[in-house]
This record gives sequence, structure tokens and C-alpha cells, in this order.
Amino acid sequence: MKKANLNLSVLDSLLEGFQVIGYDWRYLYVNATVAVQGLSTVDGLLGKTMMECYPGIENTFLFGELTKCMEQRITLQFENEFTYNNGTKNWFELRIEPIPEGIFVLSTNITNRKKAEEELLQLQRDLEDKVQLRTAELEKLNTEKDVILKEMHHRVKNNLQIISSLIRLQIDEGGDEFNSVLDKTQSRIETIASIHESLYKHKDLALINVADYWEKLFNDCLNSLVNEPANFKLNLNIDKVELPVDKMIPLGLLINELITNSVLHGFKGRSQGAIHLSMRLMNDRYLLNYKDNGVGFNDANGQEREYHFGHFLIEGFADQLGGTIQKKPSETGVHFELEFT
Repeated sequence: MKKANLNLSVLDSLLEGFQVIGYDWRYLYVNATVAVQGLSTVDGLLGKTMMECYPGIENTFLFGELTKCMEQRITLQFENEFTYNNGTKNWFELRIEPIPEGIFVLSTNITNRKKAEEELLQLQRDLEDKVQLRTAELEKLNTEKDVILKEMHHRVKNNLQIISSLIRLQIDEGGDEFNSVLDKTQSRIETIASIHESLYKHKDLALINVADYWEKLFNDCLNSLVNEPANFKLNLNIDKVELPVDKMIPLGLLINELITNSVLHGFKGRSQGAIHLSMRLMNDRYLLNYKDNGVGFNDANGQEREYHFGHFLIEGFADQLGGTIQKKPSETGVHFELEFT
């Protein structure tokens, strides 16, 4: 059949497919690229209807869009997967324009691009699956680690409480001085046990909330040392701080020594008392201040040996923290200042 009365010869060399389709759905013009794209020949398409060349095409999404352009005279642009008579498929990017003769279709084969996109999507899906699988494995391992750590801290606490109970059984079998030593030893052991208890009950098994722990430590000391704990107060002024166990144990033991000294000596003979504890993070160092409103320390009041031993322990715990502790001047009671990294 003769080509349509259009000057379309320049289109024969285009790499894109170019075709003109009449109102009766006959191919009025196709270039060589369209023939290759359609697995046909130019002569095999010209003069024939689309339905003759591709049976069933009238039932496809592509034909619906062609019809819309033909009837509504609008421009359309979309991607479409075309299925050939032999069952094979290719992807095309299509632009359809209305013209006086009917419509023209500009087509570009994008099958390779689509395959690359699908391969990329598949790689992404595979990677996401691997990430999800690895995440699940890590979550399982983390859960198992948490269970083990909780059990470890729980058992350490229980073992320390057994030791504390054995010490308690020895109290009252010796003199007052011997019982005082056992009391303090028991208090130190219970302090470590309490830290491990805080760890296995805390959502973060590596860190302990400092403010919450001081409240518990203070109450435990009072309950074991005085008859009316409610008459003694702890005033806290602490930044939101969480510390690891290797810091909390020496810090807890240090505070335990200070509280014990306040209760046994600073508040001796008194029915009430108050302790002030503040802690601030300044640059990369912590500054802790401890004060009580007790009688203070006097070398002549018979406490010298106990004081020196207690202070020896306190300085040792400060060294473990990588810090220093100083006894500050105070009009009433005692005032200690601890600075550590």
C-alpha cells in the first residue's frame, strides 16, 4: 500500500518508533524501528489494522489509551508492557498525539531499563530481607544476653546477701567493737548487692540511675541503723545521670561510708538529722557534694581510729573512680567534695 500523504521520510531513520494510525485503526505509516519493535516488517504492517496484526489487542490497556486519544483528541504519555503473539513481552515508553489523519505514536523500547530497575528492586528486597533477618538474629542474641546478665546480677546479689546473712549470724557473739565492724562490713556487702539488684531490674543492664539509687541506699542504711528512719531526711539535687557498674560500685561504697558515719557518729544521740547530696556534670567531670547537719568530727570524741579507717576507705574508693575527695570547712556537720571523671 502507498504511504499516507505525509512528508514522513525523515522519520525512517529514527531510533524511536514512529507510526501513524488512521481512524479505522489501519497503519498509515510505520518506520523501520516500529517494525523491529513489533517483531514484524514495514510491509507486514502497512495497510492492515492493528487487530489483524495483533489479535486481541482491542482488549488491552494499550488499545484503551489509543482509543481515548483518538476520540477525545488528547495527548497521552505512559509506559506499557506489550505482549506479542508468541507470548514474549517488551516494555515501551509511549507518547500518543492526535493528528488530522488519526493519531501518531512515538515509542521507545525501555525493556532493558525495566529489567535493570527490577533487578535493582530485587536487590533492594533481598538486602531488606537480609537486614531483617540479621536484625532478628541480633535482637534474639541481645535478648539472650539480657537474660544472662539479669540472671548473673541476680545471682551475685543473692550470693552477697548470703554472705551478709552469715555475718549477721556472727553479730552479738562478740563485743561492741567487733559487732560494729561486722555491721559496717555487712552494710558494704549489701551496698554492692543493691547495685546488682538495681542493674537486673533496670531496663538498661549497663547503667544505673544515680538519683534513684541514692534514695534506696539511704533508706537501707537508716532501716538498719536507727529506730525511727522517718525522722532522717535525704535532700537530693542531682543532674540526670546514669553510671556504669564499674563506677557505681566504688561510688556507692563511698557514699555508704559517708552515710554510715553520719548516722552512727554525726547523728549519735539525736532523734533526727538531714543529709544533703548534690551531683553535677561539669565539662567531662562529675562534682559531688555531701553534707550533713550532725555534730561534725572531733578528734577528741573517741572516733579517731574509726574515722581514719573510714577515710582510708573513702580515699581508696575515690582513687578507683579516678578522682579526689576533700573535707571542706563547715559551720555545722561535715562537708565532703568529690570530683571524678
